[in-house]
Amino acid sequence: MRKSNIDGRLLTHGLRAMCAANFLLYAAVYMLLGVLPVALADDAACIYPAFLAGMLLAGPFHAYLADAFKRKHVLLLSYAGVGATMAVASYIYEAHYAWLALLQGACFALAAGAGTTISIDITLSGHRTSGNMLFAFCGRLGMVAGLAAGAWGIGHYPLAWLTYASALLCAAGILLCTTVYVSFRAPIGLKLVSLDRFLLGRAWLPALNVGILAFAFGIIGMFLTSLSASLGWYWMLPMLVLPLLTPMWVRMFVKLSHHCQRATGNMTFNLLMDMGMIAGIWTMCVMSGMDEVLIDEDTLAMGALVLAVLMFVLATLPYYKRKRVR
Repeated sequence: MRKSNIDGRLLTHGLRAMCAANFLLYAAVYMLLGVLPVALADDAACIYPAFLAGMLLAGPFHAYLADAFKRKHVLLLSYAGVGATMAVASYIYEAHYAWLALLQGACFALAAGAGTTISIDITLSGHRTSGNMLFAFCGRLGMVAGLAAGAWGIGHYPLAWLTYASALLCAAGILLCTTVYVSFRAPIGLKLVSLDRFLLGRAWLPALNVGILAFAFGIIGMFLTSLSASLGWYWMLPMLVLPLLTPMWVRMFVKLSHHCQRATGNMTFNLLMDMGMIAGIWTMCVMSGMDEVLIDEDTLAMGALVLAVLMFVLATLPYYKRKRVR
């Protein structure tokens, strides 16, 4: 292995590059996901379930792909898939090609999963928890940056320009990934479909908690996007709560995972965070097109937020203290 990957420091070149690439991946994806309800109104409603379906369909194949093929190749190809679909996203969305949004969701899930696996592989065991926390934080910071950039951009430029900007972010991320050295690992013959590197059963309660919290912020984020588009990007600053909480959550998921389940714990956190965020955005998109609603979006968001906080204090934290294995 190269010297940068065998010294005792956390911030090796490889981890710095992977963190930056993760930031760019999330910024590229959420730059568009956050503005579609503003740009396309009711026409955006079909995109979010297709994107979520793509993420869920790709998940069970994470472990097999990371075992049967070079992990760096999986990362680069899936990242390129995200960038390619971004490059034509204005045509995808306006034409309601939900199947292409499904492909985009699958590529995003595979790229995020492969990135997580590689970031673990290139970090020495004594630094891996800190590396996991930093890598996830950079992704969530990218998510907020993407939402803010999209909210600002949609007030100044057409949607097509934002799709090209997202594709360029992906291209920059791919270039960063190519500079990372990943050592060879012999395949061990995993099954084609499995929950490994997809869902950590022991973390079901924290995962549900994360999903509810992210759902609340998905709704809040859409409200702030409408303000940011007209008043300024700084209205998106309250969304920084999620990146700031991310290291705590990642550490919790890692501590709940057994040996060799670190990647699964990390991916479970990311999956539920993204599912919650996108479900919240989708909910706002659907509610905005309804003449009458049983509950307004403000009440729904605050209710979900209060539920997430109470759930963490009364259920998730005691569960974590009983079930942690590290």
